[in-house]
Amino acid sequence: MECPCKPKLQAGAALEKENRQHQEQVGNPQTADSLPPVRAPNSYHRRLLPKDCIAFSSPEGRKLFTEAINSNSNYMQIYFPLAEQFITQSEPAYCGLSTLTMCLNALQIDPGRLWKGPWRWFSEELFDCCTSLNVAKERGISMTEFVCLANCNGVLTEAYRATNDFTLEQFRDIVKHSCATNSEIVVLNYSRMVLGQTGDGHFSPIGGYHAVRDMVLLLDVARFKYPPHWVKLSRVFEAMRYVVPAMNKPRGLVILREAPHLANATAEHTHSDNKENAAPIAPQPCCYSLSSVEAARRVADSPAKGA
Repeated sequence: MECPCKPKLQAGAALEKENRQHQEQVGNPQTADSLPPVRAPNSYHRRLLPKDCIAFSSPEGRKLFTEAINSNSNYMQIYFPLAEQFITQSEPAYCGLSTLTMCLNALQIDPGRLWKGPWRWFSEELFDCCTSLNVAKERGISMTEFVCLANCNGVLTEAYRATNDFTLEQFRDIVKHSCATNSEIVVLNYSRMVLGQTGDGHFSPIGGYHAVRDMVLLLDVARFKYPPHWVKLSRVFEAMRYVVPAMNKPRGLVILREAPHLANATAEHTHSDNKENAAPIAPQPCCYSLSSVEAARRVADSPAKGA
């Protein structure tokens, strides 16, 4: 039995041929033959990690995770709250905003303002402070702006530039202390180039530490580009020491801790289905003062695009 669609297809093809011939006769410039070839824009699906970086899900990466979590020291405590909130940055230059989103939710900090519906939750679009979202979307944020945003959203910060006074031993002690807790997170601001990766300035939280191999687990929010991976502590240290030409300063790290005064506030702001008993939304001061906002915006930090 002949398909009933066949006559329709044949008629359509004949009509298309007739129209094309008519266009050629009248000199229509928009005929198929006259149109320039369409070039597809460059696009990418992930990048290969350099050999010094070990993918988390690879056989060796899994072995490192198992060894680290079963060791007596167990510097993998911070992995679990971070893994619960692990996200992919929603814009190519949002590595700083996405990392901060992930960390604040991992620390269970109440933003004190609505996200969607009745829910208070951190997401990248809430960080329209210290610098505009349009600017952050275009060029990323600097380490100084990262600290400013963290302070504005209820977290204590301790920032270190990887200057000559900051040693590898200090860095290792900070990492060990943080990774042995679930209430303190170390966020790195480093140069991808030093690790053999594409792009330059980037933010990533440390999700664990393997003491025997002296390696850290980077939970890279640019998951469309690189998976989470293990890398030598000394290599990351060198990546932080890379001097930003625009400001003649190295990159560094930021330690995030929940502010003590927020513990009671978090308990008071639990969600209730009863609107009459629902906790009020606490307004958040931005940057504590207008002068600090303006000062942060004037800082000539190099952006961290994470490209």
